[in-house]
Amino acid sequence: MMKVCKKITALCVSLFTVFILNASPLKCNFTTADISTTQEEHVMLAGFAARTELSNGIHLKLRTNCLTISDGNEKVCIISNDLMEVSPALADEIRDSISTRSGLAKERILMHNIHSHSAPRMGGVAAQPGGSNYEYRIRTSETIISNAVKCITSESDYRPFHLEIAEGSAYINCNRCETAGPVDRTLYAAKIVTAEGKPVCAFYNYACHPVSMGPESLLLSSDYSGVARSIISEKWGCEVFQLTGAAGNMDPVGGSQKKGHAEVIGTQLAEILSSLQFKKVRKDNELKFATGRAELPYLIDSITFDAIKAHADEISGIKTDFPSFPSDVRRWEAEILGRLEKGPIKNTLDFNLSAVNIDGIIFFFTQGEPFCEYQMDARKAFPSEMIFFAGYTNGQNSYLPSEHAYQFRKGYEYEIEQMHVYIKSPYPLSSKMPAVYRNGIINTINKVK
Repeated sequence: MMKVCKKITALCVSLFTVFILNASPLKCNFTTADISTTQEEHVMLAGFAARTELSNGIHLKLRTNCLTISDGNEKVCIISNDLMEVSPALADEIRDSISTRSGLAKERILMHNIHSHSAPRMGGVAAQPGGSNYEYRIRTSETIISNAVKCITSESDYRPFHLEIAEGSAYINCNRCETAGPVDRTLYAAKIVTAEGKPVCAFYNYACHPVSMGPESLLLSSDYSGVARSIISEKWGCEVFQLTGAAGNMDPVGGSQKKGHAEVIGTQLAEILSSLQFKKVRKDNELKFATGRAELPYLIDSITFDAIKAHADEISGIKTDFPSFPSDVRRWEAEILGRLEKGPIKNTLDFNLSAVNIDGIIFFFTQGEPFCEYQMDARKAFPSEMIFFAGYTNGQNSYLPSEHAYQFRKGYEYEIEQMHVYIKSPYPLSSKMPAVYRNGIINTINKVK
């Protein structure tokens, strides 16, 4: 009996050893490219309605960064652009092109934007033929596509790697709507490191609007993020990019000012990043990927002609921060009625969600602009996991106010009551939305645990 047990044990050890030795190591590739304007190019910068003039210079150059992870069978591509936003339609167009040219399934291409309000507009009138940003949009879309395709398809450039992670706190953000409102100051960072110990790239995850350069600034910039990255890249010896977290209600301390404020905030962030202590993640050669969906309910169950007309009449007279709001409402009304003439409109705003597990570290990606409470809730729901939480991915289609915002309301009027006019959504979201969205987040993360 003893001999049989020893033989079984030896066989188990042998099989385990064979399994480990034959497990395909995770490999990665990283590429980066410039998506700045030229010095002679003047474009409309994104994000501030109060800004009416074209850009007049460059504070910091913009980049598109692409990291592709492979387990030998499947790949996941993570892109981070120094842009404010792209529409879901344009995001689909870019990702479709990357997919067609690389052979990687579109759902596995995650395109994030850091949300800098000093980057060129990629949509609207300015980006249409004849507009100041048209050539920029065409050129930048192609640069993002070609950089990602190169990253995905250059098989000889893939290298085995391991993750190194760090966690800290950065007190450079605040709630932008209320003095004592919710704030998440958690700072996560990760390094992709080769077997020889050389960093391939690094990135950090933090919830703060890149708006330290306000509407008076006409300089192209990646804001505080670019300042921090230019400093920390030299110290870490690799390209560094940002995954902007759930920053819907998070602004830099001091709000929006000029170039000097971006330098101050970015330098402070770089100092905190440089003090982080990284630890090596155990290499399990694990790569899991999953998608999810959150169908967010509107205030009404059915979008009808009468409901749209009545709502437009109801809100057109209210006072807002936008002088053109009454005419904006009527344009919204005309567009939604035009869509209804073509057929029924779904009674939910659908959000696409994604999650990636790399050696036990989870990366969650969501469309839209969620409030910080959602990433705080996700991390509380999975206390034993490290979760990088990135908004602004695969198309910017709505703020996502929290349950607290719906209850507090004052200061959140735009996000709750007016935003739909500007994103051309058929109706305001219901106060039931936060629970539905949160469940979508939890369910998606659960798929890759």
